[in-house]
Amino acid sequence: MTVTWPDGRSARVARQDVRCGLPVGQAVQEQPRSLRPSLGEGHVLELRTLGGREQALVEFWEGAERHWLPWENLVPIWSARSMVEAGVRPPGGFAERFRLRQLALALQHWHRTTGALAQVDIDPLPHQLHLVRRILQSGNLNWLIADDVGLGKTIEVGLLLSALRQQGLRRFLLVVPAGLTRQWQAELRTRFGIGQAVIYGRDFEISDPAQWPLYEVVIGSMDRFKHERHLDLIRQSGRWDMVVFDEAHRLSRSLYGLTYQTSERYHLASMLRGLTENVLLLSGTPHQGDLDRFEALLELLRPGPVWRERIAQLRMEPQLLSGMVIRNRKADVTDAHGNFIFKGKVTHTVAAPQSGEEEAFDRALRRYLRHGYEASRRGGQRNLAIGFVMTIYRKLAASSVAAIQGALERRLVRLHTQLREEAGAPEVEVEEGSPFVEREEEVTGGRTEFFSGETEMLEGLITLARHLRAHDTKLYAFTGTLLESVLRTNPDERVLIFTEYRSTQDYLVAALQSLAPGRVDVIHGGQSLEERTASIDHFEEAGQFLVSTEAGGEGFNLQRRCHILVNYDLPWNPMRLVQRVGRLYRYGQERPVVVFNLNVQGSLDDDILLQMYGRLETVAADMAGVADEYREGLREDIVGELASFLEVDKILAEAAAYTPQRTQDRIEEALERARQSAQQQTDLLRFSSGFDPAALRGELPIGEEHLTAFVEGMFAQLGVTVSHRLYGEQVWEIKLPEDLQDQLGLKQNQRVAFERTLARTAKALLLDSSSRLLKVLFEMAGEYAFSGQVAQTALSGGGTACAVLRWQDDRGRPLSESYAVLRRQGEEVEVNPPEFSAWLLQPASDEPGEPTLDAGAWPGFERRLHDLLARGSSDELHPAGYAVTGVAWGPTPVPKAGVAADDQLARS
Repeated sequence: MTVTWPDGRSARVARQDVRCGLPVGQAVQEQPRSLRPSLGEGHVLELRTLGGREQALVEFWEGAERHWLPWENLVPIWSARSMVEAGVRPPGGFAERFRLRQLALALQHWHRTTGALAQVDIDPLPHQLHLVRRILQSGNLNWLIADDVGLGKTIEVGLLLSALRQQGLRRFLLVVPAGLTRQWQAELRTRFGIGQAVIYGRDFEISDPAQWPLYEVVIGSMDRFKHERHLDLIRQSGRWDMVVFDEAHRLSRSLYGLTYQTSERYHLASMLRGLTENVLLLSGTPHQGDLDRFEALLELLRPGPVWRERIAQLRMEPQLLSGMVIRNRKADVTDAHGNFIFKGKVTHTVAAPQSGEEEAFDRALRRYLRHGYEASRRGGQRNLAIGFVMTIYRKLAASSVAAIQGALERRLVRLHTQLREEAGAPEVEVEEGSPFVEREEEVTGGRTEFFSGETEMLEGLITLARHLRAHDTKLYAFTGTLLESVLRTNPDERVLIFTEYRSTQDYLVAALQSLAPGRVDVIHGGQSLEERTASIDHFEEAGQFLVSTEAGGEGFNLQRRCHILVNYDLPWNPMRLVQRVGRLYRYGQERPVVVFNLNVQGSLDDDILLQMYGRLETVAADMAGVADEYREGLREDIVGELASFLEVDKILAEAAAYTPQRTQDRIEEALERARQSAQQQTDLLRFSSGFDPAALRGELPIGEEHLTAFVEGMFAQLGVTVSHRLYGEQVWEIKLPEDLQDQLGLKQNQRVAFERTLARTAKALLLDSSSRLLKVLFEMAGEYAFSGQVAQTALSGGGTACAVLRWQDDRGRPLSESYAVLRRQGEEVEVNPPEFSAWLLQPASDEPGEPTLDAGAWPGFERRLHDLLARGSSDELHPAGYAVTGVAWGPTPVPKAGVAADDQLARS
């Protein structure tokens, strides 16, 4: 082999005459003799001789691997520590390369622990970053996320999946309600670039279990998966890296005496638990006022008899939840500047007085309903169904005259013609316990009269209803009073209108078209995802009124361009009203949300509903007032919790049989039960993890501005010219040098963007985690040949060391890591000084003079690193080591002669 001596002479030497001179601890770089990629940089742990051949055991930090390798393939290199110990004076240019090397490491760590670079235009909120970091640094990936509605659960899951994909995990299964499958797919594809996300039963079918490995990210409906045929197929789908359950409170298991009764959905979840090590549950209301059901969810996170016993003692040991549940409240979360992000909500009631015609119709309808309810109490399955139809008619009457008129006309036609149920309708996937009532109005009942004289009574009601449409005080209160007042201030104000029924929706659209021709949009459950998306896009760009049913609005967020909501009718289920408001009252809403509730004075059901919602707000205000710490928005959080526990459908359905006072008393009783359940959930979940601004203060602040600084600095190093900066400097026109053109396979002139929307608009390359250009920049900045391991620059303090720390599980698998900056201040060592984050944003210059750091400072750095490893460890997380990535120091005021750096570095 050819040997080059320190004085520069080269000589051919017999291989058997050459021995390994690598000491234990030596930093090395592997240089294979074949064309395979290098294993990278590492350090020697041990030496051995086998079969007369000397080998070194090398630990490679980047890949977290250890290998016995022939020593001839290992080239000694300088580590940052060895340069400090040797008193090396960095050559010119090292300061800027030190900055870029650390920027690359900090940005990659930021992405690995938050997924932030998966989509640089998401602008993640602190609580979202904290949640992802909390999960990734906890040592396990089994968590229940119990955030309030509107805090961006899809963003949190998307960030987490992106970070896990960065770590090499690939197979993810998302089990969600049927109505949300397309929304999840759209979010993962458009926001996070996970184009592999496909919907089971829509985008693909499985005829042979061997086909499962073809699909990495699968979204499926829990009510499709639970059926036996699909259950058998998913049982053979192989191992998943993570299974995510949205609306996890639907996975119910109840205890009756000493026996558990398990729902089909919970059975599905239990089966899937056996196919993965990691389960993520999402639910804003995990407790449901039932501790047994809540404990059943926790057992999905921690299966096995040992944990079952611990979970059974939850009342005695609620601290368990801190390692299992993360809960963020709307009232607590802030933006990156510490400002609360929810601007508040105000509610107004718009009352329409009953006209004489409406009173006459209301009396006639009550008489019809009374006869129907009396018939339903005669017993038998058919008569019970009559009561169900009567209740639907009451809801329709409270919605609009158009809704009840259409239902009565359909009923009369059925009696006259004895129509059969419509055949050949497309199969609809219906969820158990679906909150939507949009299709209730299609119910017509049997082909015989519910009671004697029904036909004549229907004819009279229909005549009254047709006449009433010309005297509809509720519609006038909406269009003539409410909208006139809203539009007086801003004629182009956008308004979201909610109703439960399609017939009311059609009625409102016809009225609104005369006010704003071509500016009225609709969304409902009968539309495809593409049709609803197109309606919302038009509403936000050129429309003024959007009329939505519950089913149509599910999963769509409309806070960008609208802050006014009109409830044309009030749902019997209070949670649906909370969900309506949640379409606007969520992150990204820049103005206070204004809600208008319409009702007709004197109408029995309208009055009951209005009183119920008024009492709900009052109880929530009382609970917020006695909370440990009152915060703006806390009342809205509590309203949502109370609504999730408030069960009044049966009370309202039976209201026709009771006096108004008895109905009100029953509602009060239900409210008290809901208050107790909500309080139990609050008392228990206060032990869960949550957003803590103080927890982020200890981290080195890294954001999108650091990405821009890194790219600009690397372009300068590599000879990339930035000729123009467009769109607020978020799009750059650049010229690539020939070597980069060849390496990337790109033409000389390119456009690059830092924001996805602008990338599409400007037809530019987006610099996110999937960008080949950004990956190459990161790789180059991390190479040994790039240099910058040490620097003498204008950093305050007695020296700065940068390091990556790592933790592993009990099998030695890497689980978590942290990037840390240590600054020496006298005898103390400060961790992650904010000044270093600011220093990274500007080009760095070399400073002449004698260094202020020597080898004697090293023990202080080491003690601090070991302290950080200890603090980050837990029962599930064990120290795996640290790697010092760079050291910098400032000069002393009086320069002295130093060690010639070029001579020493040449020996490497």
